[in-house]
Amino acid sequence: MSLRSRLLGSALLVAGAAMFAATVSLVPTVPPESGADAVSLIAPTPYSFIATPPLLAVGSVLLIGGAAALAGADLSARATLLAPALGGIAAFALVVGVVSAPAAILPGLAEADALAAAVAGPPGTIATGAVVGAAVAPVIRATTTEDTVALLAGSVLLLAALAAGASDPISLVTGGVGGAVAVGLLWAVDPERWRP
Repeated sequence: MSLRSRLLGSALLVAGAAMFAATVSLVPTVPPESGADAVSLIAPTPYSFIATPPLLAVGSVLLIGGAAALAGADLSARATLLAPALGGIAAFALVVGVVSAPAAILPGLAEADALAAAVAGPPGTIATGAVVGAAVAPVIRATTTEDTVALLAGSVLLLAALAAGASDPISLVTGGVGGAVAVGLLWAVDPERWRP
């Protein structure tokens, strides 16, 4: 493993973590009151729908790419399928308020109705945008490596997320742009793993 690969991997991991950290200031800041319906009190800021999906999409793609570069491993298309899962889970957890008030939110999410309301509401919409953006990476990586299974899985995931988030195209578009920018960055700085 070369020193360049280790340095690049470290830089990408730091950049990915910084993207995740940046979203903390963009997610809801309304603290839930004890005994109240915590999930209904969480209200995303107006720009959460625009800024959060691309930041999390970029962050998750950079984390996966950075981990591969740090390990000096050949990044398989199937490994990049972790990016949409990471981005979607992080987006949902941040927007629903698990990060800011876990003690108040987690018990509320244990109820099926509250969880369904969160998935159908803004947290689910923003998470869908992050999944769309992060799903760009496995689709492109599978195309360049000619991995048919990963290409099918990534395409199905991308189309399913687009269908699920059709009610809020802003999150989908911004998330998709973020994912494309992240792949473009990796294409430029880590051509050994990302270019065909």
